[in-house]
Amino acid sequence: MSLRSCWILEDEPPALRRLQGLLAQVAPNLEVTFATDTVTAARQALEKRTHPDLVFSDIHLADGLCFALWESVPVAFPIVFTTAYDQYGIRAFRTNGIDYLLKPVEEDALSQSLAKLERLRQPAFPPDWEALTALLTQQRTPRVAYRERFLLQHRQDWITVPVSELRQFYSTDGMSFAVAHDAKRYLLEGSLNQLVEELDPGRWLRINRGQIVHIEAVRKVSPYFNHRLVLELHPTGEGDGVVSRSRVGACRAWLGSRG
Repeated sequence: MSLRSCWILEDEPPALRRLQGLLAQVAPNLEVTFATDTVTAARQALEKRTHPDLVFSDIHLADGLCFALWESVPVAFPIVFTTAYDQYGIRAFRTNGIDYLLKPVEEDALSQSLAKLERLRQPAFPPDWEALTALLTQQRTPRVAYRERFLLQHRQDWITVPVSELRQFYSTDGMSFAVAHDAKRYLLEGSLNQLVEELDPGRWLRINRGQIVHIEAVRKVSPYFNHRLVLELHPTGEGDGVVSRSRVGACRAWLGSRG
């Protein structure tokens, strides 16, 4: 994260040459890409040029104080103020100032200023790219809260049954039922269309208009006429286990996926 470019705002040619000479010694890779002696030219450069990594700014410029610029135009880059006057320190640090060097600028002071800036630009700890990637992926893919339990009717009673104990849902004669892993059948309120939205698609699949099955209920898959599949299920329930043609591709992907 080293510094690559800087600007110099300075209205005294000897001071400009001195600063350029010192930078060539202490920071040879830092290129001075723009220099001016006026607030006006600096303002125009901010509008038209690529912004630098750092600006060295004298306070008294040819057409006024530099604060006419830095207090009116918000910038992201840091500023090192260079001046013969010591009364502007507080005002300087209210802008983007990170250091305040009195003229004539000395080599040691300049080196310390650049080192300070490098420290500020470094993160406190190296970024954990793997963790950041996982976090961004999680944020882009919001968690879906799937149904965890049902209130189901068994004979004359209503029983709370966890979804994890169920293996199939089917509809027949205008009614819907849930079948548990122990083959118990429960009367279910609501339609299969509603259930599809509430169940984890990694574990459940609607194989036809009247049947939704759990992945652990599938014992065998066999070809069926008209390019369909038939599933051998346990427990069987009352559905036929036939996968409709429009769902064969989804069923093959579902059965072959990793849970």
